[in-house]
Amino acid sequence: MDKLLVEKNDLVKEKYELLDSLKKINEKIKEVDICIMNNCKHEWVKEREIGVIYPETFIRCLHCGLYQ
Repeated sequence: MDKLLVEKNDLVKEKYELLDSLKKINEKIKEVDICIMNNCKHEWVKEREIGVIYPETFIRCLHCGLYQ
């Protein structure tokens, strides 16, 4: 029983370490996305949804994918 509790505690600890690591990676991705959007020479394209009764229109940059 003690082995199982120790194993469970180790797994929980590893889980939270991995979640913390994932959070840091997501923050870095957001920072890089912001830099890409700020340094992009935007070329805007109007897109329309296909296959729906009332399609929405979106305007997005061809280079960085930013939506207006």
